[in-house]
Amino acid sequence: MQPTILAIIGKPLAGKDTQADLLVAAHHEAVKISTGHIIRAVREEGETHRFWPLIGSYIEMEKNGIKLPDPEIIEMLGTVIKEQISEGKKILVVAGSPRSFEQLDGFNQLSNGLGARLIIAHIDATDSETYRRSATRNEGRVDDTPEVHAVRLNEYRNYVEPVVDFLQQKGSIIEIDGMKSKEEVFASLDREVNKRVFDPEMTLPQMARR
Repeated sequence: MQPTILAIIGKPLAGKDTQADLLVAAHHEAVKISTGHIIRAVREEGETHRFWPLIGSYIEMEKNGIKLPDPEIIEMLGTVIKEQISEGKKILVVAGSPRSFEQLDGFNQLSNGLGARLIIAHIDATDSETYRRSATRNEGRVDDTPEVHAVRLNEYRNYVEPVVDFLQQKGSIIEIDGMKSKEEVFASLDREVNKRVFDPEMTLPQMARR
């Protein structure tokens, strides 16, 4: 089975990590790689974390809702993806990236170098719904304040939304309605993933490159 990098992008609180967890639970070949989770782990562990030399100086940016520099994120995720493939994982579910055209280029180069398919899914939700979810989530996260959430939404519009628009024009993205229940969202996403990953008759369009 050819390795597959399934990247899930969307607004903050659109459900990216939730759906990644559900996909991994449903497919034993899969592993979740969460951009946000790794960054928060670096912040919590500090200088002893292996990625501290790479992104430690940018941690305050993440706390304030600002996207971290692309080269460092690409290197960090590339390291983790390569490790997981070497350990036999065939589906790498990346929650939260690519977040820019530079990251998209990095993902394309990574997947080509690894002989992997790259599939990108976009979970869409309204701004008001993401604010509602941010207010009701009780995880004590520093980026759950309305002020930081507004910054995160602005970062999405500036960096991720143009990538989504570009891939939509190329027909190279899976669009999922994130306003439904998490079970309905998962059913839609898993159906699309099954067609593209497990159906040998499915013909995939070549992933667009900028």
